[in-house]
Amino acid sequence: MARPTVQAPPSVPSSLAARFFHGRLPLYLSAALLRVVFLVYGLWQDANSPFKYTDIDYLVFTDASRFMARGQSPYARETYRYTPALAWLLLPTAWVTGHPLWDVVCFSSGKILFAVADLVAGWLLERLLVMGGGSSKPMDGARARRFAAIWLLNPMVATISTRGSSEGLLGVLVTALLWAVMARRITLTALLLGFGVHFKIYPFIYAPAIVWWMDRERMEDPGKQTSKPEAGFLARITAFVTRARLKIAIISLCVFLFLSLVMLKL
Repeated sequence: MARPTVQAPPSVPSSLAARFFHGRLPLYLSAALLRVVFLVYGLWQDANSPFKYTDIDYLVFTDASRFMARGQSPYARETYRYTPALAWLLLPTAWVTGHPLWDVVCFSSGKILFAVADLVAGWLLERLLVMGGGSSKPMDGARARRFAAIWLLNPMVATISTRGSSEGLLGVLVTALLWAVMARRITLTALLLGFGVHFKIYPFIYAPAIVWWMDRERMEDPGKQTSKPEAGFLARITAFVTRARLKIAIISLCVFLFLSLVMLKL
């Protein structure tokens, strides 16, 4: 009678670095604490130094939010050249509670939002590496977290978001866009692309690469046999215009135009 096989217990990483990246909690908790330290230090520097930690753009954002809270246009604030959606997201910075501590928390809520966006972008980077795709091979979670740590534990990234720069929101939009592309979620890709271009025009530079990547071989059922395209120029153009590419172009353009028209009314 054969003896039952006994499974060996799962191996536990031996080195400190391996244990750190073995689970998500140590990495993301460290990344969050890093941003908390910068936020608290920034409050101290703003109160005690002539050289302010808070980015001047953050003061522009929050002033625009105060105008919106009063029912006015955010563009009443000079030098505000961003979408009203940003001022709308930062409306909590205009709240006044009458309590000094809570007033500081409200004013800093935009920085907290940007810092959280940093963490979400890092998580999406990890998911992208685990997912793989194209010429890259899927990674195991621990190795993917090592690469994501370049973003999550980067003091420069943490400083930018906690000073009040809105680039953290762009970072999460771009990584979410890439994740949607790799997951082949066409509608979500188009929505994110349209909103990203409305939020700040430069994500448009990713559109040609996204459209080029979404060919028939990647987007259709792998088991489905596709006919070999003819060599003629017109046939190549016809083969290039796929359902996925048309869907992305139409939806993203409609989202961009719709948001632009709505925001002009604010």
